[in-house]
Amino acid sequence: MQTLIYGMLGLPFVFALIAISGFFSNRALHILNRIIATIVGGIFVEMLMQISPGEVFNSEYFYLDALSIWVLLIVIVLYVASAWVSKSYLVREHKMGYLSRTPKLIGRYYALYHMFVLTMMFVLLLKNLGLMWVGIEATTLISALLVSFKFARSALEETWKYIMVCTVGICLALLGTMILYYAQLTATGTEKALSWLWLSQHGDLLNPSLTKLAFLFIFIGYGTKVGLAPMHTWLPDAYSEAPSLISGLLSGALCTCSLYVLIRNLIIVIPTIGTAFIMDLFFVFAFLTIAIAVPFVVVQRDIKRLLAYSSMENIGIMIVGLGIFSSISVGATLLHMFNHALIKFVLFYIAGTVIQEYQTKNMMRIHGMVQEAPHTATFLLMGMFAILGMPPFGLFFSKFNIIFSLFKNGQYLLGSLMIFLLAGILIGILYHVMRMLCGRAKRKAYADLLDHTDTPFLAVLLIGSIALGMGLERIPYLNSLLLEASQIVVGGVHL
Repeated sequence: MQTLIYGMLGLPFVFALIAISGFFSNRALHILNRIIATIVGGIFVEMLMQISPGEVFNSEYFYLDALSIWVLLIVIVLYVASAWVSKSYLVREHKMGYLSRTPKLIGRYYALYHMFVLTMMFVLLLKNLGLMWVGIEATTLISALLVSFKFARSALEETWKYIMVCTVGICLALLGTMILYYAQLTATGTEKALSWLWLSQHGDLLNPSLTKLAFLFIFIGYGTKVGLAPMHTWLPDAYSEAPSLISGLLSGALCTCSLYVLIRNLIIVIPTIGTAFIMDLFFVFAFLTIAIAVPFVVVQRDIKRLLAYSSMENIGIMIVGLGIFSSISVGATLLHMFNHALIKFVLFYIAGTVIQEYQTKNMMRIHGMVQEAPHTATFLLMGMFAILGMPPFGLFFSKFNIIFSLFKNGQYLLGSLMIFLLAGILIGILYHVMRMLCGRAKRKAYADLLDHTDTPFLAVLLIGSIALGMGLERIPYLNSLLLEASQIVVGGVHL
């Protein structure tokens, strides 16, 4: 297992060095990019064959259980999918986008992209909370370079905002981690400092006051990275300016990794501080996040910003699911993570294609897509239905179970409020999408640029969301993995 982990981490790093060296043509980089991502995906499949959902792998630095495997699966799926669709996207950008001005940027893009994925895998494989923090900080630095990739004035301004806001948040998370270490030091000594496994087994020994203070800082810190309001200000700007493939990874993978680290800390503090404080904390920030997203979705003009505020809505839903802290809600939250990642990656890719076709982000200038770009329009409509939680897509089932858990827990007012807010999101998104798809075109599309090689991967991701929602029980490994991961969150650690 250790060898497989080293291989999975080493290959993206080696390719990053190859890509940045400048010795290879763009054509060779496109091919190598697909090969490396596919091999990494194959290594991960081999890892899954060696470890059952109920087992753990524990070494000096690395730790794998059902929870980390679940999130790692999300990252690997997006990694492989983005690697295979990146060629056509970058070729189109080379013809008509910012890459036409500086063709050598393709090598730089691949280097940063693989390092970005590498840092996220590190976060999910490490078992030390301090090293997890280092990994999250590394993702900030690498992704900042990707957000500023176009090197335009607007991109640099938003990158600066992204770095400033997220750095403040990450510093607060570091402060919380240091306080948690002090609580461990006073309770159990220096043995296995900040080891997640050790802390999760001895969490009841920690000082309640110190632990509550530590988790408050940790929640605000990693909540900033996730995109919770009011620390969300970087999110729509960064998502809008980053290359569309990277926007999909920021929304689907990076936010999921940050949420994963938050969950790991949550598991530690529950025995000490209980669920009442955590529930109140989570509900306040979650509903604030959803409520802020609603008006911005309704008045939005930038298609990528629209998807960014949609991500905020779904982040809020996941935080609500965690705050309820029941088996149903936690399982629905983990399922929501996966479905949201798949769908949002598809939507950001389609948004990038729309921008290439119409040479604008402004949705008010785009009409008649059904006639002018039917291929892209089909995937846009399906993706929007999916992200809104329409059956048979997976988000319908996870949203339903989270709302059901609210009512089951006696939170009738909050359950009704969530339905009201989600209805606002639905109306806003459908309004914009229907304007884009129907009517008479005011600005002619360059062409229907969605490549036939992209279609199978985008279709597989959407079908995967349906399968995760309707047919998860028919996929024994994934179903068992989800159940075990949920149990780790609500029921402790499997040894």
